[in-house]
Amino acid sequence: MELLVAQYALLEKNILQTIKRNGIQHRPNTNSGLWLGALVGLSAVITILREESSYSEICLSVGTTGFGLVLCCLCLYARLSMKQIIAKDFHAVYFVPAIITSILFLLAANKGLLTSVTWGLTVGSLGTWGVLQLMSAFPCCFTMGEATAVTHGFILFLMSVVTNLPLRYHLPPIHDNDISTVLLQVVISYVVSICFLCGYFPILRNTTYFYLMIFSLLCFVILPILYIILDQNPIEWIISFSFSSYERIAIFIYWAVCFLLSIFIISHQISLKSQATSSTRKHFHVLATFVYIPGMIYNLPLLYLASGVMFVLLIALEVIRFLKIPPFGEILQQGFIAFVDEKDPLLSLTPIYLLCGLSLPLWMPTNNLTLMVLLSGVLTVGIGDTAASFVGNRWGAHKWPNTEKTIEGTIACIFCQVCIIFTLTCCGLMDNYRLLLRSILSAVSISLIEARTNQVDNLALPLLMYVCLMV
Repeated sequence: MELLVAQYALLEKNILQTIKRNGIQHRPNTNSGLWLGALVGLSAVITILREESSYSEICLSVGTTGFGLVLCCLCLYARLSMKQIIAKDFHAVYFVPAIITSILFLLAANKGLLTSVTWGLTVGSLGTWGVLQLMSAFPCCFTMGEATAVTHGFILFLMSVVTNLPLRYHLPPIHDNDISTVLLQVVISYVVSICFLCGYFPILRNTTYFYLMIFSLLCFVILPILYIILDQNPIEWIISFSFSSYERIAIFIYWAVCFLLSIFIISHQISLKSQATSSTRKHFHVLATFVYIPGMIYNLPLLYLASGVMFVLLIALEVIRFLKIPPFGEILQQGFIAFVDEKDPLLSLTPIYLLCGLSLPLWMPTNNLTLMVLLSGVLTVGIGDTAASFVGNRWGAHKWPNTEKTIEGTIACIFCQVCIIFTLTCCGLMDNYRLLLRSILSAVSISLIEARTNQVDNLALPLLMYVCLMV
């Protein structure tokens, strides 16, 4: 065990030296977080391996991509551990995951030769070289593990889009979840396209051109595409779906109250003209927990659609803030200044990570997840991390070695998660006692990891819990 730890420390040291020597700015005062990089691909692989029914096209594509991403992670780290290399160049070793992934698409996913090679090269290049380009484009915003996880998450989304949308064009979706998936994939692709267009064409950052581009693409590209694929008006479907029952109307009213409460917290903090504390920021974790738990218990399809819509809104608002687009750019910047912490020097990624962490199980292409697995993000960052921060700041007196986190906070993190797990069991929402034991052990293990890691908790902990509960 000590030998493995020593080898990992040496690998991490070599990688950090390599990226520093190549002018890539790692997020300050953190380790590399290499273990985090493989979790996105691993979660996709585990998801498809746990599928009991026949594989869907999208599930098979995402699972195959996940296996390729794990290989990308290994090849990238192996290459960066070597001395005297130019990190941002594309190296021959990156063709290894591309070739293997192409073979998997050809043999396991039954794709054509051209499609398999194209997709394999896309996964192999973006999953390795693309990570370094992301870190170069946004210096000091990512650790190596965080950048790998974000890039790999984008690749999984990209592969799900190119698999699902052509399929739905030939066979229009009938079920609500399938329609929601198409809507979210098209709209998220629309927002991502705007990000790339603004990045490559600076003239589009002008206020007039920016809004003209948004409305032109929306009216003349996105809505017609959705109408063709869905074979119905997408706006009418959203309204009909969202307000089709009194239960959904009640959930919307409840969510609206939570939303207004979050706006009040932000406005109050801005008016104080002071920096928000860690405890203040955890209020949003509590609100998010109050939003997700009822949605997961009473109306999962509605929560799935709403989580995707909120992801789109967060990305859009961050683009407007980052580019300082009037009239909202300045207001959003004030909120950013009030709530920013050391993990968000340039981009406001923490709230986006929080949403992704809570929604990760919802976004996986499977319907076979238990309630406990669906709650993996809620347990770790919504409940456990919040309890650790609150108790640690108030009553923490004994700190873990070489960290600012306290033993009291870790105990609170474990205790609150275990209480929720037992509450769900007593309410009859979890009758699998093997899963109960695994959930408790996972909560304890991940709480100890939370106390020692300096990666972004909102991203790392839900991924860890999801993998632990799915293994």
